[in-house]
Amino acid sequence: MRSIVKAAGVPVLMRPMRGPITWACQRGFLTPGVRNFLPWRWALEPFTIYGAGWRCRWFPTEFDSVGHRLFWSGLRLWEKETSPVILDHIRRSRCVIDIGANCGIYTVMGCTVNPAVRVVAVEPVPKVCAALARNVKQNGLDSRVTVLNVALGESNGVVSFCEADDSTMGSFAGDGEPGKLIQVNCRTLDSVVEELKIEPDFLKIDVEGFEHIVLSGAHQTLRTFRPRMVLEAWEAGSAAAVTRILSGHAYTFHNITDTGLEKRAEIVPVERSPNWLCIPAS
Repeated sequence: MRSIVKAAGVPVLMRPMRGPITWACQRGFLTPGVRNFLPWRWALEPFTIYGAGWRCRWFPTEFDSVGHRLFWSGLRLWEKETSPVILDHIRRSRCVIDIGANCGIYTVMGCTVNPAVRVVAVEPVPKVCAALARNVKQNGLDSRVTVLNVALGESNGVVSFCEADDSTMGSFAGDGEPGKLIQVNCRTLDSVVEELKIEPDFLKIDVEGFEHIVLSGAHQTLRTFRPRMVLEAWEAGSAAAVTRILSGHAYTFHNITDTGLEKRAEIVPVERSPNWLCIPAS
């Protein structure tokens, strides 16, 4: 018996401490380096995400790199500049569209911090969308979340989509990202809003450099409902197109940095701070 326990080592002895360890890591009492001495597969089992005065459950999968990072460091290190901005705006929203929802982290956290919000979570890759739907269901959010297994673009139809090996990097074009091409249904944001009869007041757009394609199919939504939004800017051409579209609808642009929001005249790629808050002029 002693040899079995010795062979199993730390995992057997520390197993009851898995919950307290992730709590301590997320709160900053243990550094993420503790993962070097503990089973990496701990992050593949359900765990609690701890926020400021709130908590929710997460149900990861083998390809869920976001969940792995959250298990070991929580919101202290993962998108630490951007997540407070997104959650603050979701708290003040009635209807959110999470575009590029991945496994649903902002959908689940948003519904946790705002018990009255309705979310439409959009994810085109089938296996990732299944993980999103699982997290929604396991958190009891089915009545408040509509999950759509589609891409959003400038027209309705079927498009080629790169199912990247890194599940956070899927996009319309592979752009050198390892993965395989699949065919997915594509909708315009305007058609989704009209079909669901919703009035979105906040958008989170994370589509790996194709934000301008999403916004090209959203002119009616931007004109009618004036949603605030957070989006990424990685490539100069896409950033310029986003600036052009949103300027036409009288939006202002704020780079989300580690020192706060910086107002800019246009959206440009900023390597250390790729996320932008865009607000309609009053």
